[in-house]
Amino acid sequence: MFFGGFRRLTPIQEATIPHILKGENVIVCSPTATGKTEAVIVPLMERLIPQRENALILLYIAPTRALLNNLLVRLDLGFKKCLFKAIVKTGDKPYLPRTPFQVLFTTPESLDSLLCRQKKIWSRIQAIVIDEIHFLDNTYRGDQLRILLRRLLKEHLKTTPQFAALSATLYNPEEVGKRYFSPVHVIQTGSPRLLKFYLFKDWDKIINTLKRKKWHKAIIFCNRRKDVEELYSELSQYWPKERLLMHHGSLSRRLRQETEVLLRQWRWGICICTSTLEIGIDIGDFDVAICYHPPPTPSAFQQRIGRASRQKKYQVGIGFYEKETEAECFNLYTSLAHKGIVESTNYLPDLSVVVQQIFSILFAHPEGLKLEQLFYLLSPLAPEEIIEKILTHLLEKSWIEQIGMKFTASEKLMNMGERGLIHSNIPNTKEFKVIEATTQKPIGEITTQATKGHRFILAGKVWEVINIKGKNLFVRLVAHKPTIKVFHKRFSRGAFTHFLPPDLTEA
Repeated sequence: MFFGGFRRLTPIQEATIPHILKGENVIVCSPTATGKTEAVIVPLMERLIPQRENALILLYIAPTRALLNNLLVRLDLGFKKCLFKAIVKTGDKPYLPRTPFQVLFTTPESLDSLLCRQKKIWSRIQAIVIDEIHFLDNTYRGDQLRILLRRLLKEHLKTTPQFAALSATLYNPEEVGKRYFSPVHVIQTGSPRLLKFYLFKDWDKIINTLKRKKWHKAIIFCNRRKDVEELYSELSQYWPKERLLMHHGSLSRRLRQETEVLLRQWRWGICICTSTLEIGIDIGDFDVAICYHPPPTPSAFQQRIGRASRQKKYQVGIGFYEKETEAECFNLYTSLAHKGIVESTNYLPDLSVVVQQIFSILFAHPEGLKLEQLFYLLSPLAPEEIIEKILTHLLEKSWIEQIGMKFTASEKLMNMGERGLIHSNIPNTKEFKVIEATTQKPIGEITTQATKGHRFILAGKVWEVINIKGKNLFVRLVAHKPTIKVFHKRFSRGAFTHFLPPDLTEA
């Protein structure tokens, strides 16, 4: 009932299903469009049907609202045939239904809110799935999820659930999986699809290539929202405007959803977007994926190119470049994609999550918690002396209070919680002017949430942030030509960074 008209199982499904049926925790790694979701959901349903009751038993966590909405549409008929009710709970759909449900699709931020406000729905959970885990791990959102899962296990669940995580691109799957659950069985199948990649310096040639090769439907990825808007205007000269679409985070939810619906319906047209469509939202198949300048990392490149030719044995991609260094970067990305290699991950916990979770935990426990209880919940992210230092700072700033042996939320923190302002640690992206620190020469602009130590591609070269002043990023040159060795996956700090003691904001 979930596989519909598919005539056979894919290799990743054949490899995964037996382990799920045995009740094992798994992290499933396979190229895009290989059926990872069904590889996990179908055997889980086989196990959960005998335990079906009028309570939540399957929790599904993913990084974006659009992906969750799409998953529900894709899987809902199968759930209904199994007599399971599935719902999505995000900021766009803030209320739980009055009637019982068995499957909950949500984001880390909405899970945080639910843990604080809906304390009676969790006790029967039998399985937890984390989708697109690479998108969360080694970020403030992944660290937040680590603590939320710890809170679930410690405070709400009667038994330890079965875990599954899914990803197409991971450098060290076992290491990533163990940050969220243990033990973990790694399942990897399939080699990357062949990639046919073309490089161009002007849009006239790109459009002519689309027409000559009969690539009727294309998706174009930009690194900045500003580029999406400008490119939309430029391409109106080459392509019928009624068949051009935009998709980025600044657009309203209504406009984004309209674009997603049209993309599923269209057989020809072009969509220009940022990373909002980088991961597995069902927007139909594309003949070709185009990168407008090199993406910031090899894994981002592979995710974007993987959005096209999903029903074919090979992928088709185009890279638009202005400088030869950008062409060299595309050539590196292509060679890595042929081998299925992505950048390594140097894991670094984000201390802003310690603050955010202290706020969330104490809001959820008006009666207060003892120091050792907070130590236990937050220990994956920081040692006891750092946690105690942060607590002392928050006491001095009157965000929390200490009554006897317990820490409690202050009145202003409770007010902040009642307004729903403590659950999301996602900062607003900013448009920065990039300046070479030694020469003080401007290099360009970038839309990011960068912090010190962050590395990125600009003009085909690799830069590292060494200082931030207002809207200026001061950087040093790491490499004239990007190589896999110069990349390390380090994301920006969360929005709660400014609540940290000053000396820890540099940590």
